[in-house]
Amino acid sequence: MKKNNYMSFIFKSISGLFQKNMLLRDIKGIMYYIDSIILFFISKPKYNDKGKKKVLIIYNLALGDGVIWRCAAVNLRKIYPKEKYEITLICQKGIDKLYKHDDIYDEIVPIDYNKATVNLTERINNFKIIRKVYYDIVLDPVGISEWTTNILYVKAAIANNKIGLRDINIDLHCSTKKINQIYNKILEIKSKDLSLLEYYSYFINNLSENVMPFKVGFEKLYTVHSDVKLPKKFFIIFPGASMKLKRWPIDRYVTLAEKIYNKTHLKLVLVGTDSDKEALDEFKSLLKIPYIDLVGKTTINDYIDILKRSALIVTNDTSAYHIAVVEEVPVAIITGGYTYYRYAKYSFKRENEFKKPCVIVHQMECFDCGNRCKYLKKNDTNWPCLEKITVDYAWKKIEKLIDDNKIGV
Repeated sequence: MKKNNYMSFIFKSISGLFQKNMLLRDIKGIMYYIDSIILFFISKPKYNDKGKKKVLIIYNLALGDGVIWRCAAVNLRKIYPKEKYEITLICQKGIDKLYKHDDIYDEIVPIDYNKATVNLTERINNFKIIRKVYYDIVLDPVGISEWTTNILYVKAAIANNKIGLRDINIDLHCSTKKINQIYNKILEIKSKDLSLLEYYSYFINNLSENVMPFKVGFEKLYTVHSDVKLPKKFFIIFPGASMKLKRWPIDRYVTLAEKIYNKTHLKLVLVGTDSDKEALDEFKSLLKIPYIDLVGKTTINDYIDILKRSALIVTNDTSAYHIAVVEEVPVAIITGGYTYYRYAKYSFKRENEFKKPCVIVHQMECFDCGNRCKYLKKNDTNWPCLEKITVDYAWKKIEKLIDDNKIGV
C-alpha cells in the first residue's frame, strides 16, 4: 500500500472509530492537554504593529466544504479591505488550488491536517507554521461543538483576537470554560436548519456591524477545460464516503448504475482519488455495464471540470455533491439524516432561483442527530437511517430527476 493511501486508510479508520463510539468522541479533549505540552516547546512570535493588520483563517475541512466556504468567503474583503488587512488562509493540503484565482487572500498556506491527526511530527510542524506570525485576528468559521481540529489549531495560534462560531441548537460536547479561554468572541447562531452556505454566510455577515449584510449565493468554480477524453454526454456515480458508516452498500450503487445506463444509454465515468480506491475497486468489480475509469488519473482541476460537464451525478460523498450544487449540475445524494440540514438540504431563497439537488434520505424520529446515533449497534456497518434506504426508493427519485432534466443520449 502506498504511503499516502496508508495514511488515508489510518485517518479514515480512526475517524470511523470515533464517529461510532460516543465516549471516544467526548474524550478527544485529551488532545487539548497533549497540545498544551507540545506548544510549550514551540516559541511564540513577537507582535509587529507596523503596516496592515494580519488576519488568519483556520480552515481544516475538505474539498466539498471548501467549495461552499468559498461562496461565502468572497465577501471577506467587505469586512477586511486590502488597504488595511492582510488575510492568510491555512487550509487542507490540496484544496488550496480552489482559491488561488480569487482575489481574497494575500497568502494561502496548505498543510496536512489529516496526517497530523495520526502523526505527531506533522502536528508539531503544523503548529510551527501557525506560530510563525503574531496575528491581530484569527477566524474559525468551522464551528464549535466538540473537540475538533479547528478548535485545537485556533488554540495553537497567537493573536490579539480569536473569533469562533457556535450553533446554539447543537449541544456543546467540550468544556465551556476552556472554549472561552481559547476564543475572545463567539458568534452564536440561533436560527435552526441553516445550510452550510447560510452557516458560513452568517459568520462573515456578523464579523462587523459596520457593513451592510450581503446576500447568500453560489460562486461558480474557476477551472480550465480538461484535456481528458470524455463522451459528449455521460453520468457519474461516486460511491465513496469519508468513512464506512456513511457508505451506502456498494451493490446497491451497482444496481442504480445499471438502471441509469438502461434508461439514458449514457456512458458511466468513474472519478476519485486514491483514498476512494477501496470503494471504487469493489464497485468496478461488480459492474456489468461499460465505464471509463479515471480514478487517480485526474488533477483537482480535471476532477471539478469533469463534474461540471456531466449530465448527472449520483453520489454518496458531499465533495462531489457540493460541487454539483454550486455548478447546478443535476445531482442526487444518497445520505443518512445525521447532518441533513447543514450538509444536504439546500432550500434557501435567493434573487435568482437555482437548480435544487435531489436528496435521497430516510427520515427517522432521530433525524438530524449531528452524527450522534442512538440506534447504532456495535456490529452495524452503516448508520441505520442510511441502511434503510432501498434501491427502489432511490431509483424512483433518480428517475424523476432524469425525466425532469430530460437526461439521455
